[in-house]
Amino acid sequence: MHLCLSEQGSPRTQSPAAVDPSLDRSGVVLGGMPKKMSRLELDAGVSLWAGLQPDILGIVLHFLPCLADRARVRANGHVLPPPLPLLVLPGFKFSSLSDKGDFMPVRCVPVPKEVAADDLRCVGSFHGWLVGVTPNKDRSDEYNRDADGDCFLVNVFSRKVIRLPQLCHMRYNFPAYSSKTLRIVNGSGEVHFGVNDIYTMSLCNVALSASPESSKYIVAASSDHKGAPVPALWQPGMISWQVCSGVEIDGPRDLSFYQGKLYMLMRHRTRLFTCELEEDDRGFMVSRIELSLTELPRNHPYQEGGAISCNMVVWRGELLLIIRHYNGDYRKRQLHKVEVFALDVDTNPYGLTEIHSLNGDCIFVGLGGCKSFPAGLHHGVEGDHIYFVPDDWRPYDTFVYSMRDGKMRSFAVKLLASEFDVDQLSRDFPVWLLPTE
Repeated sequence: MHLCLSEQGSPRTQSPAAVDPSLDRSGVVLGGMPKKMSRLELDAGVSLWAGLQPDILGIVLHFLPCLADRARVRANGHVLPPPLPLLVLPGFKFSSLSDKGDFMPVRCVPVPKEVAADDLRCVGSFHGWLVGVTPNKDRSDEYNRDADGDCFLVNVFSRKVIRLPQLCHMRYNFPAYSSKTLRIVNGSGEVHFGVNDIYTMSLCNVALSASPESSKYIVAASSDHKGAPVPALWQPGMISWQVCSGVEIDGPRDLSFYQGKLYMLMRHRTRLFTCELEEDDRGFMVSRIELSLTELPRNHPYQEGGAISCNMVVWRGELLLIIRHYNGDYRKRQLHKVEVFALDVDTNPYGLTEIHSLNGDCIFVGLGGCKSFPAGLHHGVEGDHIYFVPDDWRPYDTFVYSMRDGKMRSFAVKLLASEFDVDQLSRDFPVWLLPTE
């Protein structure tokens, strides 16, 4: 799927009205922007797509680039394949894959005015929703001036905005304050949970348990402000974030919801924590936290002096662990290999089974989360491949990995070299977005 936008970010369509400006114009495209329709379409009361034979239309559906056209075809009762993932670049710019596997030119999408900001940063996504943050506006305090301030969910297509609590919360709320400490099962140490307390956060990545369109969903965020990494949780109705802290869960982490539980994976240590969630009259709470995985299988080759980077993704009802192995030190490290394991969550500790096939599907990996996708329904993406974009302090990982033969090739280098230019301390990394229809 490609965004139906001009180079300047204004919408365009392929209808006859786009050619003849004398024709009547009405309708809607991406983000509620006006769409042109011909008088013939208006008089007939149906889309011009309805005139195509079903077998021909079935072929056309796989190549429709414009969301507006896809919506009109779907309205005629036809089943469409899922749209291709989009890559959200810094500055709220978008690009999409072509049927040749290349990225299309970068497009700008108008940001809803209530969240418009030049320094808007995306830190996560859930289907058509993005999680955005802006810097803290209070520059009077040196400690807080480089923290995040506003936080919100924005639907790229409907342009609906949901505001979340501020990320720099410097006032105690004593009547509503609560705290809880849980011992880590099968591990050492404790995790402290505080609600309506003071906190300062700079978000790295965010995961959602369900769509914000639903009445119940949980937002899990990972913060790293001034080298103090903490996870934080929120759900509608809460006036502040529930901030978690503990030595054992310190460090860069990947977050994922799976089978009603929250999983926190330490990115560079292969340590996986499982959080059980309960709900009462005051909202949800973490009732139990367990160390579920501490090491790779026995006899696993270890690269002395190397490093690993770990991610999680839910694929066909299974939770997968994706591990990148590096040789060399941090600044000169080189990717050695990629491994994928299926987690057996019914054993204690969790079992691991290495897999070498995604049954024709593919996976997109980025800092804002990992997405699995049915590649067989589209041209432009390859089955049993993993698409990596930069997701760490330095943009090492821009490549495609084949699970079939273990080969790697470069990916989106030209796009990211021109549109993605950040220094080592920046957190403004690309985010994969899976639209829904």
